[in-house]
Amino acid sequence: MKNLFFIILISSCSINDNDLYSSISIDKITSALELENSIILDVRTEEEILKGYITDATFIDYYSNDFKNKVDLIDKEKVIYIYCKSGGRSLKASQIISQMGFSEVFNLEGGFMRWKQKGLPYNNDSINKKTDIKAMLQSEIDSIIFSNNKVLLCISTKWCLPCRKMVPVINKLDSVLKEKIHILKLDPDYNPLIIKKYNIQSLPTFVLYEDNLEIWRKNGIIAYDDLVSNF
Repeated sequence: MKNLFFIILISSCSINDNDLYSSISIDKITSALELENSIILDVRTEEEILKGYITDATFIDYYSNDFKNKVDLIDKEKVIYIYCKSGGRSLKASQIISQMGFSEVFNLEGGFMRWKQKGLPYNNDSINKKTDIKAMLQSEIDSIIFSNNKVLLCISTKWCLPCRKMVPVINKLDSVLKEKIHILKLDPDYNPLIIKKYNIQSLPTFVLYEDNLEIWRKNGIIAYDDLVSNF
């Protein structure tokens, strides 16, 4: 049924002949966002986000210097829906992102302004960007991996929704298994060189080391029980 719905949904969108993205109306997006393989990307500024945002959005400012680098860390198998204030920036972002290898890209017509005009639910709580993750030298990271029998690298950011969803899972794991494994949280925003060093394709990424050797890795959201089964 979901596949049938998605086919109908695409057929009702406006498709750009020159790029690999489509435009989709507010009326047709709400049900699509319930699909597990979708991501909604907010490309507005931090100041705009403080005035409200669509729940469960991922945030990457279109004007930021590292916009493309951050987008490149989103799972390209996901269907991505992009919005801004009124549709201008999201259209430009869709043009860029559609050339970066994503399977399906949709521009949300009318943006957040139309979303609010339609009376659709949104969140106006501030995003908690406080973090205990700090920049680390590669030598410090190497030392931790070398000096502990088991180390789990948790590579994530605050702007990534799947990363935020994994925070309580990782915190629980750290509490339950702190005597058996060292959990090292790393943020590419503070440690940009780790992207190449650990061959990060999307966020979040989890890499398990045992006796200084990588023995397991996984991208995306993982259930707690599935994660624990590796230790």
